Amino acid sequence: MGYSRPKGDFMKLQLVRSSLGMGALAMGMFASNAFAAGGSVSPGLVAYQKGDYVTAFRDFKAAADSGDLDATYNLGVMYFKGQGTDRDQDEAFRLFRAAADQGHVQAEFRVGEMREKGWGAAPSFAEAQRWYQMAAEGGDPDAEEGLGQLYEEGYGVDKDPKRAVEWYRRAAEKGLADAEFRLALLTERGQGTSKDQMEAIRWYFAAADQGYAPAEAHVGALYLEGKALPQDNQKAYFWLTLATKQNLRGAERQRNELIKKLSKDDITKLEVQAAAWRSKALRPSNPNIIQ
Repeated sequence: MGYSRPKGDFMKLQLVRSSLGMGALAMGMFASNAFAAGGSVSPGLVAYQKGDYVTAFRDFKAAADSGDLDATYNLGVMYFKGQGTDRDQDEAFRLFRAAADQGHVQAEFRVGEMREKGWGAAPSFAEAQRWYQMAAEGGDPDAEEGLGQLYEEGYGVDKDPKRAVEWYRRAAEKGLADAEFRLALLTERGQGTSKDQMEAIRWYFAAADQGYAPAEAHVGALYLEGKALPQDNQKAYFWLTLATKQNLRGAERQRNELIKKLSKDDITKLEVQAAAWRSKALRPSNPNIIQ
C-alpha cells in the first residue's frame, strides 16, 4: 500500500488506547480503582499526571518499599524513561521482574518485552515467550499480541500463523489496535485463517477508529484503490490525512497525490473534518499504573 507499519514503541504511554488504540495517546488519563469507587487517587499518579516526576518518583518509591506492586511497576517505568531519575534499564528490569515474580500481570509483559529486545537483560526469545505466556494467561492484551508476533515470525517458537491469529484475535477483541491491524493483515492474506476481505476490513476500521496510523493509511489506500471498498477520493484523503498527522510518510505521499484530484473547497472541508476528528477512548486495563 506504499507505507510501512512501525513496530510499537516499548514505553508508549497507553493511558488511553484511543480508537486511537495506541495512536493519539491521550496524556494524563490517570485514575484508580479507589477513585472510581469514590476514594482518593494515588498521590504518585496525581503528581505524574501533572508532570511532577520528582514527586511521583518519591511517592512511588515509598509505596514500592512498602510492597505495593503497582508502585513497583510504576517505578520501573520511570527508571526506563528517565523520569524523575536517571534512565536505568537494568534497574527498570529489576523492578519489573520483582513485581512479575509476585504475579503482577503488566510487569510480566514488560519482563517479556525487555527479554525480547535485550533491554536491561540478555535478549532471549524463549524467555520472552515464557513471560508473555504468563501475562497472556492473566488476560493482558499486550502479551497476547506479543505472543502473536512471536508465532507469526517464528521467533523462539515454531512459525505458526494459526496460533498467531488466535493470539491476535484475543488481543483484538479487547480493543488493542496493533493486534486488530495485524489480525486484519493475516485475514486479508488468508494466513492462519480463512481469507476474508470483509472481515479484514472490519478489523482495519476497528484499528483506524482508534487512531492507529498504519490502519488509517490502509483504509485510505483501500478507498483510493476502489477494489475492496468503493472508490472515494474524499474518504481516502480524510484517512490518509489522519495517518499523515502521525508522520506516516507513505500516507503523506498518497495524500499529496490526491490533492491534484480534489477541489480546494473539498480539501479545506476535509482538513477541518480531520482536525476535528477524535478517537474513541478505551478504559485502561489497570488504571493504577502508568500505561
